[in-house]
Amino acid sequence: MRDTRTYLMDNGQPYVIRPIQPQDRERIIALFDHLSPQSRYLRFAHAISKLPDAFLEDILELDYQTEMALVAILQSASTQDELIGMARYVTLPNSFICEFSISVADQYASHGIGTQLMLELIAYAKVQGLQEMIGYVLNSNPKMLSLVDEIGFKIYQLEGDPDFKKVSLAL
Repeated sequence: MRDTRTYLMDNGQPYVIRPIQPQDRERIIALFDHLSPQSRYLRFAHAISKLPDAFLEDILELDYQTEMALVAILQSASTQDELIGMARYVTLPNSFICEFSISVADQYASHGIGTQLMLELIAYAKVQGLQEMIGYVLNSNPKMLSLVDEIGFKIYQLEGDPDFKKVSLAL
């Protein structure tokens, strides 16, 4: 599997998807800072105004046997490359199941970036021999529910939790 792949948005603008790197720290902070309060809530399931340092450290220091994080980078000749999306999975302890999370910059949502990030993340999980990818999606996040449905995830209502759906894909 190649480490970097180039894709085109529906407007023809190229972007690359690659594994996260330690030097992406400031770009991750910038992505978070440019997310709307609604997007932050949908991603973290509660309102937060600052990206926790522990989250940054965790995502930048991966154990590639049990986790993967990918970034979508908009490359520009005139300005610094911009991180426009990020996807990650973490393998649950003592299992072949991983849990994913994903964020795409508001201005680039609905351009296929989230779908490409998920497809790449699924490919990495398969190479690692994982058997299932799961996620917990707020009922109030129809875009994410639609994205995972299009990829083939099964969607379940969580018993006793009306706010979330569990999504699952057999790998």
